[in-house]
Amino acid sequence: MLPSAMNARQIEIFHAVMRMRSVTGAAAFLGVSQPAVSKALRLAERQTGFRLFHTVKGRLLPTPEAQRLLPDAERIVNEVAAFARLTGEVRSGGAGLVRVAASSSLSITLVPRAVAAFERRHPMVRMASHLLPARETADAVLSGQADLGLCLSPVPKPGLAVRTLPGPRMILIAPEGHPVLRRRVVQPADVAPHPLVSYGSDTYFGQVLDQAFASAGFSRDVALQITMSMSAVCHVLAGAGVAIVDGFIRHIGLPGVGWRPFAPSIMLPVTLMTPDGRALPQLATAFIQTLMAELEEMAA
Repeated sequence: MLPSAMNARQIEIFHAVMRMRSVTGAAAFLGVSQPAVSKALRLAERQTGFRLFHTVKGRLLPTPEAQRLLPDAERIVNEVAAFARLTGEVRSGGAGLVRVAASSSLSITLVPRAVAAFERRHPMVRMASHLLPARETADAVLSGQADLGLCLSPVPKPGLAVRTLPGPRMILIAPEGHPVLRRRVVQPADVAPHPLVSYGSDTYFGQVLDQAFASAGFSRDVALQITMSMSAVCHVLAGAGVAIVDGFIRHIGLPGVGWRPFAPSIMLPVTLMTPDGRALPQLATAFIQTLMAELEEMAA
């Protein structure tokens, strides 16, 4: 008979013996008889093909092979326990886990509002929110690490189902009291005299802004290049210049920063990504409905 792996019960018993350092202690911890533990260990040793424990002067000592197995055994026992807790939560009240990945502004404005509203309706549901760049957000959905992803720039990748939701317009932000804020609507001509904190022309936002400036007869001169809207806010607060960012930023309410609409008007649709060809969990579908309601309220 060829050696085989231990089953889940044998791993649990092996882990208990390693932690309690005795068969008696492991049996008491697991609520089973001492002979049952000894029998499970003997069977595990036969199946793996090597000894797990030696008895020296009445003490049970793990072999080097057992020591090597312990970290993975601990991980498996913890994962099984977590799975058991989750199935119990689902059985008792529809609880579960919804995992969301979102890029910069969405992760700190739209997602927190939607999570708060969703948890009020589903108090037993656990949420996981991750701030990632747009491409990594798409990868998280593809790999199954997130149930859904949100970003403001298109990320064409096979295996993703993409839905476009109405998003904000781009706005100009500047330190409070800055002369550009005297304008009711800011145009490229108003921005040109001031240092511009903005995205590189190799990014989606940068290319959109290049087109807007070119249509007004201006070349976009970037004094400080950034990759995230929140980074632009920090530099503007520090006095590095003015910035044109997505309209979600105005919902943060940062003191010391003013904003104005930017023209020509640039609307940024929100890209919602889910796995293509894979049914979403019911809770994730329900969260998307909450997300859309919050998005509509923010736009209004």
